[in-house]
Amino acid sequence: MLNYKKEDKKMDVNVLQAILAKKEITTKDKIVFKLINSVLTTLFIDENRQSLLQVGYKINEQEYLWFPNLSLDNKKEQNINDGYANYLSSDGNFLYQFTATTAIDKRKSQGEKYLQNKIHFVTFGKINDKKKGIGYHFLGIFIFVGFTDEDCQTMIYQKIRDNYQLDS
Repeated sequence: MLNYKKEDKKMDVNVLQAILAKKEITTKDKIVFKLINSVLTTLFIDENRQSLLQVGYKINEQEYLWFPNLSLDNKKEQNINDGYANYLSSDGNFLYQFTATTAIDKRKSQGEKYLQNKIHFVTFGKINDKKKGIGYHFLGIFIFVGFTDEDCQTMIYQKIRDNYQLDS
């Protein structure tokens, strides 16, 4: 069943119907979700309109939904100076999460948990760029692979897939 929200009036209904029919979303799908709730209510509910998620944005023990706000290239340095930024590598294969506000031991512990549990992040990044479409874009499946340096302020996530099976 297609759950098409008023706030997604610019969403391409044909693209969404194709995604739902094949039960798969890919980074090549030209679709932008205006709200996190739009992602949840169109892709992560069953035919009885029940959520497929566990607590929070947890899909299952190894898969989590992630909705990072991405810093645009022209604002990345300012966001880093302000203490927090999420940004993609130029090829889109790495996502970096910088924070100067979280203690190093907490960041290390978080990274270890992600590695031990082999957590996969089904990632919809928020982009505030009119050319690309303002809203949440599917970026792929990412895993945590380490830190950029010893201060652990920047976590590195690597893309492992460009698609996600919605019925998994």
